[in-house]
Amino acid sequence: MEMKKDNVVNSDNIYKPKDKDGGFPVQMSNAKRRFFEILPGLYVWTLLLLPVIFAIFKLNTALVIYISFLVAYWFFRTVKFVIGDWIGIKRMERDLETDWIAEIKKLSKEKQKIFKEMRFVYLCPVYSESLEILDPSFKAWSKSDIGAEKIDVVMAIEEKKQDIQIENFKKLKERYGKKFGSMHYYIHPSGIPGEVSGVKGANINWASRHFVEDLRKEGKDISKYLLITCDSDLRPHEKYLSAVMYKYLTTENPNMTFYASAVHTFNNNIWNVPPLIRNQSNMLTLVMLHQWVFDQTFKIPFTKETVSSKETFSSYIVNLKTLEDIEFWDPEIPNDDTAFYWNSMTRSKGTFKSEVVYIPTYNDAVENEDFVKSHVSFYKQQYRWGWGIITYPITLAELSIEKDEFPTRRKLVMMKMMLEYLWFLTVVFVLTFGLNIMQILNKDYQYTVFAYNLPKMLSYVFTIIMLSNIAIVIFKRKITPVPKGWKWYRYVLDFLETYLIVVNMITFSFIPYVQAVTEMMLGLGKYKRNFYVTEKVRIKEKA
Repeated sequence: MEMKKDNVVNSDNIYKPKDKDGGFPVQMSNAKRRFFEILPGLYVWTLLLLPVIFAIFKLNTALVIYISFLVAYWFFRTVKFVIGDWIGIKRMERDLETDWIAEIKKLSKEKQKIFKEMRFVYLCPVYSESLEILDPSFKAWSKSDIGAEKIDVVMAIEEKKQDIQIENFKKLKERYGKKFGSMHYYIHPSGIPGEVSGVKGANINWASRHFVEDLRKEGKDISKYLLITCDSDLRPHEKYLSAVMYKYLTTENPNMTFYASAVHTFNNNIWNVPPLIRNQSNMLTLVMLHQWVFDQTFKIPFTKETVSSKETFSSYIVNLKTLEDIEFWDPEIPNDDTAFYWNSMTRSKGTFKSEVVYIPTYNDAVENEDFVKSHVSFYKQQYRWGWGIITYPITLAELSIEKDEFPTRRKLVMMKMMLEYLWFLTVVFVLTFGLNIMQILNKDYQYTVFAYNLPKMLSYVFTIIMLSNIAIVIFKRKITPVPKGWKWYRYVLDFLETYLIVVNMITFSFIPYVQAVTEMMLGLGKYKRNFYVTEKVRIKEKA
């Protein structure tokens, strides 16, 4: 076992991709950068203002057609959501019953040899987390059925909190040092010019780069390592790594692939957090599950080709050599999760792909010391996630300078994904307020047949859609069991909480994201160098 101390860096020595400056290609002018930064916000605001435009020009029929299309789309999406989650839960139950170590032993001798040679690197970024948060995570990783001795721990520590975290590391090493293959830590210096603070990207970028340097000094082959990147609160199911290893051994071109869990739960503290946050967290779990079932890949029309269309989120696993080849993470942008996917796609000419296992991981929902602070922290987290949209102009900039090597059909699929996400951001707002805006700005509308019939039709459709909450509650029970000893009224309240999704979709899932994309459009990105680090704490007084 060994510990790696902090690495000294000069003020002008930034560990970042050599071909990037502020995330964008180094050869790109500031004017072109601003053009690509403006596009997402311009697109979003055009869609948000469609009801106003239709009302001013008295395009009643156009608005009715658009809203009717949105309603039909939402109905289709709801049906797809329910079916996808049902399939996903069946796959989760199947994967949990599978002995993945036994399945690996059934593979060829060559594959079993690769398994014996491969190791995992648990990259754990920390800031101000207490031992109460960290210890359960380390304990869960140490119980992985592949054997903790195949896991090397790398703790990525921020310099500002090094006193706390070095002490935590020492205690964790006392408890788990004899179980893991090795335990290391690296201290990421604060104040490096150009780096964005408040996101873990710069921290894990620093630690992983220096860990690779140290492995090479020891004569190790870094292609024999699979790196796990996740938040410090993540606790995996004991079969997670063996299921990932089986996928790695059986997939085509495994090193050009990232691996993730389709069942990303927030079960660690889900029953402690306020209802709005619990509802949003549970829905995020179900949304990601159905997306892995139906939206993992996109088949390019009129060809046999597919494009990986599921972005990385929060936790994923990738070969360490592959991570080096794509230049790790960019510390100069406020995103590391989805940025990894888009960076990998542009560098691989659209051939990077994903593999998924239906073994759950357990994470923390946003929680702070009290009710109000929890919601403030939640908004700040969503706002930081909203700034992840910076990956879109960067990707568009990359695609604009690529020529013959990058097939146009793959570029179009990637642009479709971006446009679809931005469009979806506006759907609930238009559905909720579109007709009201028309009635306020266009007085003639209230005398049309649309004003009488359309609201009735919408109420019938949305009543049917809301019945999907019954399925949502059933699915939640499969993934997130309720605490023991619940009284009957608590089950009723839990069912009613599912209706809070409507509140979330016009508040926490909308406002911070529009705020971020608007700030980027207005050119405030270069001033946004500090973001809120989501605190990993517990509510002091729990109901």
